[in-house]
Amino acid sequence: MEGRIDASFQTVQRDLFTSGMAAQIGMNAFGVWLAIKSHADYNTGKAWPGMRRLADLTGLSLGLIHKSVQVLVEAHLLRVEKESKGGRRGQTYVACERMDVRLGNRILCTVVLDYVPATLRQSINSIDQALKTGETGSETFAQCRILPGPGLAFDDRSGSFVGTVAASEIPLPDLTEEQMKQPLVQRVIAIQQRVKKVTRHE
Repeated sequence: MEGRIDASFQTVQRDLFTSGMAAQIGMNAFGVWLAIKSHADYNTGKAWPGMRRLADLTGLSLGLIHKSVQVLVEAHLLRVEKESKGGRRGQTYVACERMDVRLGNRILCTVVLDYVPATLRQSINSIDQALKTGETGSETFAQCRILPGPGLAFDDRSGSFVGTVAASEIPLPDLTEEQMKQPLVQRVIAIQQRVKKVTRHE
């Protein structure tokens, strides 16, 4: 038997679902986002599908395509640039990946990264490694946008997020028996237990 298949594929960050973002933007916008990603240039991430092309691919009306693009921009899942390609005027799209950085259940910030197939996996791995080790190399986050989590703000002087995090929201790592006896750890545990008691009585 002779024939051809399209063996190319694209991946989706699991965090888009576990964070609730897919449900928040809705399946129309999600479908448009995937359609734009399927047009992304391998080396730049730029895509030039017209509105009618996106409507044909998703089965949505032009009105819903416009609305979905706006939803994606507001959710930081899409950037829209106005430029001409090959003498033809139109919009250039760059799909984005977004990943929440959490401390327990608390979102500290969201990392937004352009979807560039050629470098995406390497960029995500670098960010993941930097977050695990605490390194803040300029190259790792140079191509990212960092959105502060709820109740937090970025302080330019210190280069860090400032705000308050309740003790009950701070997860304790796996500690040895000796580490558990340290005064600071004991204080955090005591505060967490008091907060839980107050919460239960409310």
